[in-house]
Amino acid sequence: MTTDRCPREEELLDALGRAFVGAELETHLASCPSCTELRAVAGALLDDRAAAMMEAPIPSAGTMWWRMRVRHRHEAQATARRSLLIGQAATLIIAITLVISYFGTDLAVSVRHVIDTVRVSTPLLLALATWVLLAPIAGWVLIRQK
Repeated sequence: MTTDRCPREEELLDALGRAFVGAELETHLASCPSCTELRAVAGALLDDRAAAMMEAPIPSAGTMWWRMRVRHRHEAQATARRSLLIGQAATLIIAITLVISYFGTDLAVSVRHVIDTVRVSTPLLLALATWVLLAPIAGWVLIRQK
């Protein structure tokens, strides 16, 4: 094995990948032991790759259909999980707000660089929390019915 690297090795690899070695590169191969060795090794690997691709079994249409269905089901489940996670996060935020409101703490809201203290009524928060709690459950029920 030679330790000298030829500057045309990349060009040779590109030509072998395209399966076309031009006359100029053939002339270079006759005079360069490094490229000759690279051609032997890379050519053998490319031949093995081509043989493996020709021998690879092609899955049946039924198998491909089944894989497509499984993938579609997994994507639908991922979408449902994201929706439920958003609903749960909103529910948690509402629950924390209700707890703060229940204990009589004022919520500070910053509006256009002016801090105004806003009192939020408990019935309004309860109605909002109920809606936010029921929305993900309704979404889950709708998804399960399909």
